[in-house]
Amino acid sequence: MAFQTLVVNASTGVELSFIDSGPPAQDVYTTIFAVHGMIFTNLVFQKVLDIAPSKGVRFVALNRRPFPGSTPFTPEELDVTLTGGTGDADRDVQIEARGHEIAMFVAEFIKKFTIPALSQDGKQGGVALLGWSVGAAYPLAAIGSAPTLPKDVKELLGSYIRSLISYEPAGLVLGLGMPAQQWTPLADTTMPENIRLPSFGQWVTSYFDHEDITQRDLDKLSWILSSPTHIPTLYRIPTDELNAMMRLGDDAGTDLPFLAAFQNQLLISCRKALFNAMSLKSSPI
Repeated sequence: MAFQTLVVNASTGVELSFIDSGPPAQDVYTTIFAVHGMIFTNLVFQKVLDIAPSKGVRFVALNRRPFPGSTPFTPEELDVTLTGGTGDADRDVQIEARGHEIAMFVAEFIKKFTIPALSQDGKQGGVALLGWSVGAAYPLAAIGSAPTLPKDVKELLGSYIRSLISYEPAGLVLGLGMPAQQWTPLADTTMPENIRLPSFGQWVTSYFDHEDITQRDLDKLSWILSSPTHIPTLYRIPTDELNAMMRLGDDAGTDLPFLAAFQNQLLISCRKALFNAMSLKSSPI
């Protein structure tokens, strides 16, 4: 499926690429906008796109910057993403800009494709914002930064957004840091740097045999050793599909530094999106 693009910042020409399932047969339907996670592009959602229309849903998966088809970061943006810049002010500007890009993408998509608005009772039509893993930070930033969007965009989104879905976000994505028990190949400095991203892909798609999770005890979880009874999902994806959906280069390498440097911004963004009345006034969720 070929990428399409939408301009999300008219003054800079920034674009986000996307793939679209297209509308289902019925006139009234919900549109889900999905943001991918670490090392996987929007093509990771291809199977969802394939079945979405038959379920009465339109599914749109976009690529974050700087992933394929979307505008790369400027040198200044990349520096702040990788290093955190010179302070909170630099990071505040960046997190708001990423949130605005997602919000503007949804607004431009609504206008271009004339998708159904949310019904008066909130049960039909409208849109849902979904972020998977690291991608969960971006819909949260979109809602959290909504008060600083143009007035007409806020009003448009307020008549469409029905739900926010954060799917499998790690604590870091919510600005909650990492528990002491946490292990990931990305942060293991005993591993050669050039194999950390590939190792992460294998580890993060593995299954783990935990002890009694009802105890809510982090020490009862298996953090490193994957289950010998379940084949990791990565090994079950055809090679051509896997090569298309995975990124192990510089674009994918921006996510971990971003998470490390932006913990304060991510926490504030999450709280604004979920608990701030000014943010919630911009949408009915």
